[in-house]
Amino acid sequence: MGTLTGFAPNTNGLHYPNSWPSEPDITIATPFGSIPIGDASNGLCGGMAFAAADLFVAKRLPPGTSDNPPAGSPAFDYIVRRLIDSFNIPAGVAQYYEWMVLGRADVGFGLVIHGTSYRTVEEELPKLRRTIDQGSPCPLGLILVNSTNPADLGKNHQVLAYAYDDSGSTTTVSVYDSNVPDTEVTITFSTAHPERGTTFAYSGNEAELFGFFTVPYRPSDPNPLFDMNVRR
Repeated sequence: MGTLTGFAPNTNGLHYPNSWPSEPDITIATPFGSIPIGDASNGLCGGMAFAAADLFVAKRLPPGTSDNPPAGSPAFDYIVRRLIDSFNIPAGVAQYYEWMVLGRADVGFGLVIHGTSYRTVEEELPKLRRTIDQGSPCPLGLILVNSTNPADLGKNHQVLAYAYDDSGSTTTVSVYDSNVPDTEVTITFSTAHPERGTTFAYSGNEAELFGFFTVPYRPSDPNPLFDMNVRR
């Protein structure tokens, strides 16, 4: 029997997908005019994962619509703000990059550098279990690329874990993945010998998953999610 929080993607997750038009994430007003920052078409997965967690903590159901909030609406601005929060700047961005350059397996003799498999199973999985055991969903950063190019940071992903099941040496983590709304997505892997490298079976994406880590989270008022009117 696994440990559950009571979260269900088709009930508690946002019903619209992580698919956005090419719009600035935010626009900053300066004495020299407005400056657009970011591009929503690259995805707002971290903001959507945090938004779903905020709703769950507040004991509120998400808006019933499957239409994405338009740019310029309080709902859109809120998801962007939560996206920025999810990056946990600067430490969070540095962690994504550190994990991106690691291999799966440990390397070295004497002074061992742990790979993504060991770090996921031995360091991050216990944190995930503790959070879910306390009844709270747990945001995760997923490493989907092995690269030394900082430009590849955007190829990684964020989801919200809400259940796990340990069966012998096999663990299955259930997550809300904003790329596939209203769908139960799982990450299944062996916890045996992670130092040798582990294969993570990720049902939500065809991309190779190298590992995951827990993302620091603090609740925020989700009320702006319910205002999809564009401010003029």
